[in-house]
Amino acid sequence: MSMNHYLDEIYQNAEEVHVGKWRWLMIPIVIVGMVLFVLSILFAEEEFLKTRREGSIAFMSGGVGEREREILKEMGRDYSLKLIFLNKKGEYLSDVIVKILDWNGKTILTTVSNGPWLFIDLPTGVYDLEASLKGDRKRLFDIPVERGFQNQKVLPIQW
Repeated sequence: MSMNHYLDEIYQNAEEVHVGKWRWLMIPIVIVGMVLFVLSILFAEEEFLKTRREGSIAFMSGGVGEREREILKEMGRDYSLKLIFLNKKGEYLSDVIVKILDWNGKTILTTVSNGPWLFIDLPTGVYDLEASLKGDRKRLFDIPVERGFQNQKVLPIQW
């Protein structure tokens, strides 16, 4: 056996061992990547689950996917007002700027909806609402809202 042949064989064996080590190293890398991916999905979904507040008014929005809507439907059932944002084809819309005004015309809530559903827990009363999507503003006046189980006011707002 020539010296060159012998060195080639050693080099090939070393390469196989080197590749083999990388294969074993890839398993934990793939597992860590999968765990990070799942965690990022969970934290992203968790954002819509958070109840936010402006003063004494609690609200939450979301509903981008079917699963989100199912969760929000359950979580938002005790909120006194549910807004649903749609286009003329009935497709859901998001990123709607919403302003709620009390009977004195004072703004008590301004927010941007993270999805097609916005739940707002308003005290019993009469409110005005302003919703804007890409500069196109809709106004609703004298909306009666009643707090209490099964008294939720549902308003679809369409552009």
